[in-house]
Amino acid sequence: MGVLAAFSGFLGRFRRSRDGSIALKFALLGPAVLLVGVGAIDLLAVNAADTRLQAIADSGALAGAPSLALATDGTEARERAASFIDAQMEEWGDEAPTYTATYEIVDRMGQRALRVLLKGHRPSFFASMLPPGGWNFNAEAVASSVGLVPLCVLVTGKTGNKLLNIQDSGRMNAPACLVHSNRDILVEGGMIDAASVQAVTTAGGMISPSPSTGAASIDDPFASLDIDKANGLGLLCTVADLLNRVKVSSGVHTIPPGRHCGGVEAIGDARIVLAPGEHFFLKGSLVIKENARLEGVDVVLFFDSASSFTFTDNALVSLDGRKSGPYAGIVMGSSRNNQQNFIISADNVESLLGVLYVPSARLIVEGNADVARDSAWTVIVAKEVQLKGSPSLFINANYDASNVPVPAGVGPRAGGVRLIE
Repeated sequence: MGVLAAFSGFLGRFRRSRDGSIALKFALLGPAVLLVGVGAIDLLAVNAADTRLQAIADSGALAGAPSLALATDGTEARERAASFIDAQMEEWGDEAPTYTATYEIVDRMGQRALRVLLKGHRPSFFASMLPPGGWNFNAEAVASSVGLVPLCVLVTGKTGNKLLNIQDSGRMNAPACLVHSNRDILVEGGMIDAASVQAVTTAGGMISPSPSTGAASIDDPFASLDIDKANGLGLLCTVADLLNRVKVSSGVHTIPPGRHCGGVEAIGDARIVLAPGEHFFLKGSLVIKENARLEGVDVVLFFDSASSFTFTDNALVSLDGRKSGPYAGIVMGSSRNNQQNFIISADNVESLLGVLYVPSARLIVEGNADVARDSAWTVIVAKEVQLKGSPSLFINANYDASNVPVPAGVGPRAGGVRLIE
């Protein structure tokens, strides 16, 4: 504003003067003064654009950083930052510079961060002769999540009581992650031991650390996942299909992926091996009991409204979730209209590696043994979760120790974000 005021004052004095020498001086110096004035205006505009572009880069990095923990490859973080910045540049309008944007996930002292680099360009006056080619400027911002607490247990039910309920001497062990209920938590014996525990309404009983209440509700992270009509759950079973249900009491039986009508039951010392892929259980449950075994690597098990699973007695269960495809990271799930009980009470449920997703059903863990202790990581998303008897349910969070990817919406999540560069 000082340059503009001086230039305006000079013009005023020139208009009032009758001295020919001033007119001569202006004739000689006027173009230079005019050039300086126009250049000053252009420089002010460039500085303002540079400042605004930096602010947009900062805000874009902060907008994308919370998603770093939700998608292991950082895709969602980059997309959210890009969407935010595109909207801001469009709002800027015709005065906005042309720009290119780069979004990348970088490491800052062992923590993932989102780097946003905006390269802007705008022409200078006199057809970009000064400076030659116009003005170029950069805006860079790096943001990371802070207070990371992985989300590993999410109770999605919002009505009723005791939606997350620990009875007798049951234990839920989640020492490195967050246990959250969209309703209440009630420990009536036993305990919950987690990195963080929170409920939307109330929480009571032996919970470590002390739980937070009044938390914001967390939406179902898989609400858009096609599980009701995908591949197998939307198809009907024929009478012949139902008659061919699998029931074995000995030997090793490899079951290919696809539809399993009428259920699968293994008793005695039978061994069921699920081949890699998607397994859809229709009109019948998966029952593993006595000394039977259930194994599968790179598998996902889905259950329609008439199906569930039950693991009891001395059965051994070891399942690793899907490694790729639309269900990557999920190990077991149910249709959205499935309101049955999914029961784990076997003595040897060693590994449930992946997400157990039963959005309208109840997961019951009972018995007196460790459950999922050997899983690198486990995530539970269920309408209700109940522990009774004296089981110890392990919710591990060693996400880097497995090639089963953590799906977007669970696992590591951000408690906040900050600019670090």
